[in-house]
Amino acid sequence: MRRKIIASAAVAWLAFASCSTAQTPGFPPATQRSFAELRARVARADSSDGQELQLRWFAIEGAAQPASDVTVLDRRRGIGPLPQERDPQLSEDRLVVISVDATGRELDWRLVLDPRLVRAEFPDAQGRLSGRTFQRTEVNLLVDVPNNPDIVRLRIYAPQLTNDGFVLNLLATVDLP
Repeated sequence: MRRKIIASAAVAWLAFASCSTAQTPGFPPATQRSFAELRARVARADSSDGQELQLRWFAIEGAAQPASDVTVLDRRRGIGPLPQERDPQLSEDRLVVISVDATGRELDWRLVLDPRLVRAEFPDAQGRLSGRTFQRTEVNLLVDVPNNPDIVRLRIYAPQLTNDGFVLNLLATVDLP
């Protein structure tokens, strides 16, 4: 009887975990989640002191997401207060960077320009310019986050506009030194 109860509880937990988009501390992040859910669950820290992180990001082309190699090049603490946007607006040329503690709890999120995107204009045979967007696979990314010693990891998400609003796709995770 006890075995049936344990088995039923395990099955129920697995069903909940596989269907839930919430970030449960201690578990891997969802590779896709709602931006509205993030805004509702995670408040942006009102930090009077921030830190600047310089990251080197190599995206692996043709691999399933997330497939990236991110390295922390520099970490400068004490850069002063973080800028506060009154109404942060997400678009497809931005990235969402989420600060996480050792248990997986999300502490803060920031919007940054996507450094992978390069826009260029080229003339056609008649000399008319047309624009194209390219995506680089090797970039440097600057991120300002709160100067909170509990922050040990960053998750980098790319937004995708759907009929239900923006969905965030996990691109990379980096552990901080």
